[in-house]
Amino acid sequence: MSRADAQRGSAPVELTILTPVLLLLVMLIMLAGRVTGAQSIADEVAHDAARAASLERTPQQAEAAARSIAESTLQTYDLRCQEATLVLDHGGLSPGGTVTATLTCHVALKDLSGLGVSGSHAVNGESTVVIDTFRGAP
Repeated sequence: MSRADAQRGSAPVELTILTPVLLLLVMLIMLAGRVTGAQSIADEVAHDAARAASLERTPQQAEAAARSIAESTLQTYDLRCQEATLVLDHGGLSPGGTVTATLTCHVALKDLSGLGVSGSHAVNGESTVVIDTFRGAP
């Protein structure tokens, strides 16, 4: 028996063994991509909400503007949160102060069923924006 005959058929066996490993690797990359993408979007939404709130004159207007822009930005980026919570700290909207927006989004992971991941993963985005010093008081 020649050496070539001894190795005949080894490629299909190697492929059969490596296929599940490669599929698992692809699914892990998809999981990491979903979580890091959601984190980036959550940071962007928090920044947009804080910026929108910092431009308003009253706390009620700031809350409404922040919630409106957060919903709009989530839809723009097509981030589907099972549960989303936006917390706004506007500090009275005094000139020179800051507005901090914190978004918590629970991203669904159960559709990545091959990994055995169930439920969701919470990502948090936070941003602080300075209120213009030269604008009038609220």
